[in-house]
Amino acid sequence: MQQTEQMKQIKQQQNISSQERPDTESRTGNTNAAEPQSQSASTATAPAATTGPKNNSPYPAASSPTGNNPYAAYQSAYTPKPDTVYTKTMKEHFSFFGIGSLLYAIFYTFCLYKNASGITYPFFVAGTLFYFFFSMQKLGVPYKKSNIFYLVSIQLLGISNCLTNSPLLLFFNKCGIFLLALILMLHMMYNDLNWDLPKYFTACFQTVGTAICCLFRPFGDMAAYADAQKQKKTGKNSYFFPVLIGIAITIPLLLFVTMLLASADAVFAEIFSRILESINFETVFGTLFMTIVVFFCSYAVYAALAMKNVKEERTDHRTQEPVIAIIITAALCFVYLIFSVIQILYLFIGNMRLPEGYTYSSYAREGFFQLLTVCILNLIIVLIFLCFFRENIVLRILLTVLSGCTFIMIFSSALRMLMYINRYNLTLLRILVLWALSVIFLLMMGVTVFIYKNSFPLFPYGMAVVTVFYIVLSFSRPDYWIARYNLNQEHMAFLNDYDIHDNQRYLSTLSADAAPILLDDRYNFYIKEANEYIRTEGLPESYEEIRTYLNPEEDAVDELNWMRLYYLKIEELSEEMHLRNFNFSIHTAEKYLW
Repeated sequence: MQQTEQMKQIKQQQNISSQERPDTESRTGNTNAAEPQSQSASTATAPAATTGPKNNSPYPAASSPTGNNPYAAYQSAYTPKPDTVYTKTMKEHFSFFGIGSLLYAIFYTFCLYKNASGITYPFFVAGTLFYFFFSMQKLGVPYKKSNIFYLVSIQLLGISNCLTNSPLLLFFNKCGIFLLALILMLHMMYNDLNWDLPKYFTACFQTVGTAICCLFRPFGDMAAYADAQKQKKTGKNSYFFPVLIGIAITIPLLLFVTMLLASADAVFAEIFSRILESINFETVFGTLFMTIVVFFCSYAVYAALAMKNVKEERTDHRTQEPVIAIIITAALCFVYLIFSVIQILYLFIGNMRLPEGYTYSSYAREGFFQLLTVCILNLIIVLIFLCFFRENIVLRILLTVLSGCTFIMIFSSALRMLMYINRYNLTLLRILVLWALSVIFLLMMGVTVFIYKNSFPLFPYGMAVVTVFYIVLSFSRPDYWIARYNLNQEHMAFLNDYDIHDNQRYLSTLSADAAPILLDDRYNFYIKEANEYIRTEGLPESYEEIRTYLNPEEDAVDELNWMRLYYLKIEELSEEMHLRNFNFSIHTAEKYLW
C-alpha cells in the first residue's frame, strides 16, 4: 500500500512536468512511465541517470553537484579569492587609504615633478617612509626592529640625490631606493627569516605583478565602502561621497559657465584670456597626470601587500642530481686552474712578465672586461648549483676550487684595470669596474662560507654588502676624483696629443661634482687662459655649437673649447636651479663659475 501511494505521487509529478514541457515529452517519450510497478521505493525516488529522459541538447548534461547549470564547474573555478584580514581593513577604511593615497600623490608630484636631484628628494623619501609605516599600522602589521637597516639606507640614498649631479649616480640611487623599499615591504608583511635568493626574487616579481593587476582596485573598494556606509544605521552622515560628487559636478559646470560669461562680456573675456595666457597648461596637465598615476600606483601597492599572495614557506629546490653540476664544475675548474697558475707565475710573482709584443696598457685593455664577465658568471654558477642541486662532498670541493680561482681572477682583473688607468686616465666606468670587483670579492667570500654552512644568511649578507658599498660610492662624488686624477700633470706627461684631447673631451662631460677641480686654478692649469678666452670671445649659445669642435680626430682642435663647454653646462644648471630643485653640487659649482 505504501509503495502504491508513492508510485501515484510520482506519476502525478510526471504528468505535471509533461504538461509544462509538451515538446520535450513528445520527442523523448516518458520512459519513467514504463517502469515496473515492483520497483523499490528507494529506486523510484532517486532514479539513475540512465532512466531519465535523453539529453538531446548540445550542452553536456549537468552533474549532481552543479544542478541544472552546465557552467557551474567553470564558474567555481573563477570564483574570486576571499578577502584577507588586510583587504577587509582597506575596504572598511577606504576613506583613510583613498584620501591618503591622493595626498601622497600630491606630495610626490610636488617633490619630484621635473626635479630629479633637488633638495625635496630627501623630504620625499622621509615622507614616503612615514606614510608607509602609518599605513602598515592602520592595517595592523607589527613593526620589526630589523627595519632600521633598510630605513637608514633608503634615507641616505635620498640625501645623496641632492648632493650629486651625476646622471648615472642619480639613476642608481633611484633604483636602489626602489629595490630597498620593495624588500622592506616584503620584510614587514612576511616572515622572511628563512628566505633565500630565489625566494626573494620570486616574491618581488609576484608582488609587482599583483600590484599591476590591482591598479583599478580603488573603484571596487570605493563601491564596497559605499555599500557598507549605506547599510550602517547609525544616523551619522558621511560627507565623503557627497563631496566627490559635488566636485565632479562643479568642475565642468564652472568651465561651461565661465565660457558663457566670456562670450557675453568683452572685458571679462579679456581678463579671462590674460589669466589663461599666464597658465602653463603643460605643467598643469603634467602635474595632474603624474598625480593620477601615482594615486593608482600607491593604492595598488598597498592592495597587493594586503592580498598576501606570496607564500611564506620556502620550497627546497635542491632536488637535482649533483652529477650534472659535478661534470660542469670539474671542466671549468680544469681550465680555471691552468689560467690561475699562469696569472700567478707571470703577473703576481713573475715581475709582470708579459707576452712578446705586448705593453702593459694593451695587455690590460684586452683583459679586464673579459675577466669581470667571467667573475660574474662564476658567482651565478655557484649560486645556481647551491640552490638547485643536492649536497655532495665532491661538488662541494669543486665549488670551493672554483671560488678560489675566482678570487685569483678578481685580483688579476683589478691589477689590469689599475695598469690601464695608470697609462691612460680615469673614467666613471672604470671606477664602477673596480667597485664591482670589490663587491664580487666580498660576495664570493659569503658564498664560500655558504658552501659549508647552509644556515649562513647569504641574502641579508649580500644585501648589506651591496647597499653599504654603493652608499659609500654615492657619497664619494666620483666625478670629483676623476677630474683631480686626470688633470694631474705627472699623469698627463704620459699622454700623447690624441689622448690629451680625448681626456679633455671626457672632462667636459663631467657633472657639476667636478667643478671644484675643473674651475679652480690650483688644479686646472687651463683655467686662466680659458677665462681670458671666454671674456673676449664669450660662451656659445648651445652645446651643439661647440661640440663640433670637440672631435679629437680633427687636427685643428682648440684645447680651450672643452672648458667653454663645461662653463656653459654649469651656467645653464645654475640658471635652472630654484628653491624646489636646489642641489648642493650645483650650488657649489656656481661659486666657481666666474
